[in-house]
Amino acid sequence: MADLSAMPWLTPARETVRALCERGAHAVLLHGPAGTGKWDLALSLAREELCEDGQRGCGRCPSCLLFAAGSHPDLRVIVPDALAHRRPAPHMQDEDIAEPEPSGAGKAKPSREIKIDQVRELADLMSVTTHRGGMRVVALGPAEALNVAAANSLLKSLEEPPPRTLFLLVADQIDRCLPTVVSRCALVRVPVPARDLALAWLRTQGIEDDAPDRLVDAGGAPVAIVREETEGLDASIRSSLLGLLRRGAALRAADIAVEVPRTVPIGASVALFQRWGWDYFSFRTGGGLRYHPEDAKTFELLAERWSLRAASAWLERLARLAAVSEHPLNARSAVEGALLDYWESLATAGDRT
Repeated sequence: MADLSAMPWLTPARETVRALCERGAHAVLLHGPAGTGKWDLALSLAREELCEDGQRGCGRCPSCLLFAAGSHPDLRVIVPDALAHRRPAPHMQDEDIAEPEPSGAGKAKPSREIKIDQVRELADLMSVTTHRGGMRVVALGPAEALNVAAANSLLKSLEEPPPRTLFLLVADQIDRCLPTVVSRCALVRVPVPARDLALAWLRTQGIEDDAPDRLVDAGGAPVAIVREETEGLDASIRSSLLGLLRRGAALRAADIAVEVPRTVPIGASVALFQRWGWDYFSFRTGGGLRYHPEDAKTFELLAERWSLRAASAWLERLARLAAVSEHPLNARSAVEGALLDYWESLATAGDRT
């Protein structure tokens, strides 16, 4: 796999951060849609700042070698336990990074929050001079995963940072971050790349035949395709679920019981259903179809039967299901239930407003 930090659409953001650092910025928040490579950019920038050869990550100096080994004493990487695979590890290449093993029966799932103890550990780092005599870097993300106590603790470090310290924060949903944390960072947005650029890059990653469809499904974010999580939908499951949604008013409860795959992930399935609902709202309100541009005719037929009120109620139920998708639910039953709600919302007579 190619070096993900070299994604060409990241160049403007990279140059902006470099300029900010040259002007003395001590905290930068990279924000934008998930799957655009923000985390890779943050780690790449951290390596550049720590490099002792002045070559912006030369790969040869002692600092770069320590970084590659995942043991640089002046780097702290703070992520939720559920995203532990994002931490640098000895001799671990991108293609070797795997999702955490699923928890066994009776074991708590890894936390998806950044907790206060993780942030408090920074105090020891900040209380001493840097080990290598150069920069010190803290990479943290996603910033919206900070719980309230952790965010308030981080705020103290952002307000009074020690010399030669750079905070690199990453957020997919900046509106969910503590406003006081956001206000103390220089903001750099990382947008989704142009379609042609994204498709060209995907080809370099060995993804070509179905790349256009997958890029649409990912909302234009190519890294989300390359780094599909283990709970992501494979092509056959995605096709089955979309096929059920596309039947609209012709859908039957028996179809759902028969055609929902025996093994199906909750989170990725709910995300697929939500994209369907969001596109329907966009279609009904005069917008374009972001995720399903090939389904304009299907949405025309849906509009004859499916009210915005019913569609909104379905999306609300999906949001509740998404909130508990990490709990030990019966995945197939949960997905069937979401599709039955869809079927019932179409079958219920009512006005189309």
